[in-house]
Amino acid sequence: MNNVYTKLKNNFIEDDNLEWFINLDKSIQCYNKIVNVLQKPIKLALFYGKPGSGKTFLLNKILKDLDNENIIYFSHPFFNESDFLNEVCEKLKISISSKNFEAFLKEYDLSLKGVDEILKNQKIIILDEAQLYPPKLIEKIRLMADSRYFKVLFTVHKTSDEDVLAKDYFSTRIWESIELKSADLAEIRVYIQKKLDDKINLINFSQNDYALIHNLCKGNLRTLNKLMYKFLQICESYEAHKPSMLSTSKNNKKLIYMAAIDTELINA
Repeated sequence: MNNVYTKLKNNFIEDDNLEWFINLDKSIQCYNKIVNVLQKPIKLALFYGKPGSGKTFLLNKILKDLDNENIIYFSHPFFNESDFLNEVCEKLKISISSKNFEAFLKEYDLSLKGVDEILKNQKIIILDEAQLYPPKLIEKIRLMADSRYFKVLFTVHKTSDEDVLAKDYFSTRIWESIELKSADLAEIRVYIQKKLDDKINLINFSQNDYALIHNLCKGNLRTLNKLMYKFLQICESYEAHKPSMLSTSKNNKKLIYMAAIDTELINA
């Protein structure tokens, strides 16, 4: 079963293809703020947002655009300092015998003299999923930032009304905080239209359709992708077996609800 909807639905599959990065107002603002922070001589910064808001995708976009060998990016968490230090050394392509932070900092590149030279050669460590790191390891990583040889950007999930910033081990000594908020209705509309590209007229969503989609996914891009994939999969099936169902945009609402039920966003 292949038709016009078959390929279209794949535009909403989440992968690492940065060609499908969609610039939205909030993501552009966060992009510029993060790039600015990475260029500042600061120690610690925090980037946070709800799961599925697009934080990791945005980070990968920044990493690709900057293409800076001084940036060390860890996409998955570590749970002990030895493993973390081993990975840091591997990323830096250096060999250091130390297995703890205190000794590591004494051994690491002590030939640099003066604040200007240290800041010029400062390495940037970006930690995704930082909320999963043990508090003791977070404290050790702070010591790395205090040395001024490194600056650290923590990326964490905002998972509840109790803001992540309230946690002591993230709030203390954070110099700048950047939040990627959920997409609003206008951004949801832009996201869908750009993903549908030249086939946008094939769907012909009304403003009420966009509002319904926004309400169902609550501005979460990951949820939006799942909903739209299922919506287009349903369209694919109707195109193959009952194309009259797609002959009018009045049925969009019905198809959206069908997709929402299938993806368990609502109960039947």
